[in-house]
Amino acid sequence: MRHFLLSACAILAIAAAAPAIAGPANDAAWDKRNQPVGDSNGNCVRTKWQDASDPCAITPEPAPVPVAAPAPAPAPIPVVALEQRTIYFDFDSAALTGESTAKLDQLATIINGSTAIADVRIHGFTDQFGSSSYNETLANKRAASVKEYLDSKSRLSSNVAEVRGLGKSTPAEGCASVKKRDEKIACMAQERRVEIEFKAQVQ
Repeated sequence: MRHFLLSACAILAIAAAAPAIAGPANDAAWDKRNQPVGDSNGNCVRTKWQDASDPCAITPEPAPVPVAAPAPAPAPIPVVALEQRTIYFDFDSAALTGESTAKLDQLATIINGSTAIADVRIHGFTDQFGSSSYNETLANKRAASVKEYLDSKSRLSSNVAEVRGLGKSTPAEGCASVKKRDEKIACMAQERRVEIEFKAQVQ
């Protein structure tokens, strides 16, 4: 019995004197690559609780969240003066003049060069001569003439343009006092027109 106790004490003494074996803590589960094992939820698998030096206690840095690049700002509609977008007509006529077609050619070039322009509004007007019903018809004919020409020159669809004949325009200032017919017709030249307005893409 005494010999057994001496042997046991000798074994314990040798174990106490032996240096600690370096390596990962045995309280966490490790894989073949010497990395801590995680469960299906991403949590470290432990065999028991450990202190702060436990590799399972280290919180991994969160993965950076990619930031989407901001969408590019829509292209602005070209700024075109009202006079450049106004087509004038001769008295009691819906035919385009050479000056009118030159203006429309310029507008078609602007439309074709800008993706921001999705459509146009075309509004026709007349002067104060004639009945309201006659002038409404004439205003529609003028607007239709402009639309047809733009359709032949620009990329816009002929089915989406807003075309309206608005009939008699607001009387030109100062023409009421003009008595002679020819002079009055000349005075109202600015009323016999079609105005074109650009419409933007819907975002």
